[in-house]
Amino acid sequence: MKKILLYVLIISQVNLFAESIISLDFLDSIATDGEDFTLWMALFGLGMISFFALFLSSDKIEKFKKKQKEEEELAQKKNKKQDAIISKMGEDIYDITKENISTSNVAKSENQLLAITTNLIDFLRIKSNKVVIDHQKLKLSNLLNDVSGTLKANIRGKEFELIYDVQKSIVQEINSDTLNLSKVLVNTLLYCVENSSTKLTLSIKQTSLFSKDDQLSFTVSSDLRINVEDGLNIFQANYNDDTEEYDSLGLFIAKELSKLMKGDLIARNDTNEYLEFVFTIPYTIEKPEPIQNKYTVPKQIKQKNILLIDSSSTSAENIASILKDLNHNVKIISKREYTSYFKYFDIYDIIFLDEKLFTHKIVAELENINSKIIATSNLFEIEKEFPNTAIADIKISKPLTIWQTSDVLNQLFYNVHDTSKITSNGVINTGTALVHRNSFQNTRNISLGDFSKFQDKKILLVEDNIINQKVFVGILNKSHMNITVAKHGKEALKILLDDSTFDMIFMDINMPVMDGYTASIKIREHKEYDGMPIIALSALTSSDEIAKMFASGMNGYMAKPLEKEKLYTVFSIFIQNTQAKEIKKAPVQQTEIIELDGLNITLGISKSSSSEVFYKEILSEFRDAYGDTNKVFNKLLQDFRYEQLRILCIDIKGLTGSIGAEKLHLIVTDMLKKLSLKKYDYLSELITQYTKELALINNSIDKYLNK
Repeated sequence: MKKILLYVLIISQVNLFAESIISLDFLDSIATDGEDFTLWMALFGLGMISFFALFLSSDKIEKFKKKQKEEEELAQKKNKKQDAIISKMGEDIYDITKENISTSNVAKSENQLLAITTNLIDFLRIKSNKVVIDHQKLKLSNLLNDVSGTLKANIRGKEFELIYDVQKSIVQEINSDTLNLSKVLVNTLLYCVENSSTKLTLSIKQTSLFSKDDQLSFTVSSDLRINVEDGLNIFQANYNDDTEEYDSLGLFIAKELSKLMKGDLIARNDTNEYLEFVFTIPYTIEKPEPIQNKYTVPKQIKQKNILLIDSSSTSAENIASILKDLNHNVKIISKREYTSYFKYFDIYDIIFLDEKLFTHKIVAELENINSKIIATSNLFEIEKEFPNTAIADIKISKPLTIWQTSDVLNQLFYNVHDTSKITSNGVINTGTALVHRNSFQNTRNISLGDFSKFQDKKILLVEDNIINQKVFVGILNKSHMNITVAKHGKEALKILLDDSTFDMIFMDINMPVMDGYTASIKIREHKEYDGMPIIALSALTSSDEIAKMFASGMNGYMAKPLEKEKLYTVFSIFIQNTQAKEIKKAPVQQTEIIELDGLNITLGISKSSSSEVFYKEILSEFRDAYGDTNKVFNKLLQDFRYEQLRILCIDIKGLTGSIGAEKLHLIVTDMLKKLSLKKYDYLSELITQYTKELALINNSIDKYLNK
């Protein structure tokens, strides 16, 4: 219709121009004035060109407007999803706590709640620019074990296969940031598993291509057919209305951390259109410090003939590659043909056998040979009992690394710890230090007040993760215990040199500078510490890692995340005479739920894994990241930067819901509505309301944190 009107306009203008020429007796002037004729013709031509230019430009404008409208509609749909991200996170935390869940699902829900809360803290720390990258010495073997254990803790009921493919030339000890490196890898792998990946390979290679620095490249290859090369921004967190889950919040955190580490994380499709992630960071090599003592056997065993039988052909090839890198001869037999291979078993020094293949028939054959037997299992399969594996000399969990496999073979051929004194209840006493080789059971009906039974005891916590430190101290500090914290093993040794009177040490395994294994070995070199129990804290508690813990001189182990019921059991076992005599409980103050302007404390704690420790951490991070956002709001409004204002409102809407700032949450929600309707005139008044309420919130946070 608009084009027809434009045609009519052009024709009418041409007619008008012609009529004006005739009315001016233009024909007479042609004969008398040649210059006027030239001028009139030039004007006529210019007019025609202008009309046609107007026509062409209007056509382009129409197309541009149409495209712009389509993009705006797409953006509105996208914005609608983004608006729900953080606020829905808080609502989900609350919903999880209200769920009537069965006993079998309790652990899963608790871990899900903890993951959401820690993601929220990481998100806030990124937004407030508080993440500090700390490059220190770390062991890749410990890092990968930590990744495996964290994955297992966060994913229950989902079975998948994970393989670690580490380039042979990569050294075990490097300089990097172990905490943030672990978060990037865990969040990337979690994304794949949560999207139903069943086969994953994490490849680690060294490269210096296009860079003067050495680069460490981590590639996560999946069996997912998610097309990321069609414009999908996989690192932008989106709330999925269909699944009611967050598609990419963990990936957003991973991407931001990778950039802070001066690296990058990208998603791409491989040649077979499968999804893969590539994470590359610069790194430097750290020369290892050799340890020579009775607790470790650093030398490599001589070449062995090894038979390998696994339910997964992919897993078998990976283990064979590792064993060949360790200079052993390997023969792979499939699970379909291994029963007909019995007569050849005794020609092998070692037999790697999948735990699911230990039939009664094969056990009878294994009893008649002298080969060493290693039972293998998939860490990410639902745990089942395989009693026939009792015949095995050692049990190991996949995924394996070359370092882990080397340690297992050393344990197999060298007696690195004496188990002859184990009693029927799993407790032994070597000298003055008690050793508990079984997992700790829960003590029922335990409250934080019950820990006052151990008041005045001196505890050394060796842990590099600040959040884990605060959780541990939050459980015990109100019981009047003396708790000292060390960030790594080397710092712990320095503390012990100044004070050897600690009642117990809790030792993390994966730490920078000096890991838990090395620190325990060095502690046991000093006789004055013989009676000091060392309890390992680890995300991974597979059979082979547990054996390594005890071989390093540790006295027990606890899986992360910590549970107060198990922690109480540890104290009861290792702190002498506490069960024998009745100790009057010291008065322990219960958490006082106080009323503060603008903050619903009860709601905030419920949305923070029901932990006041986490809630205080989130409040502190919120104040640092968003405590002066009223000024930012005013600046964005003055500069007409409405899109940036909307994005900031999305963040704050969710976060205010999570911390229990109900009125502030409503104000920001109203601001988002006005922005979506382009009613910008209302924003100034809403920002004024926001400024007043934010001042109350900041004041209340200060009071609550300092109470």
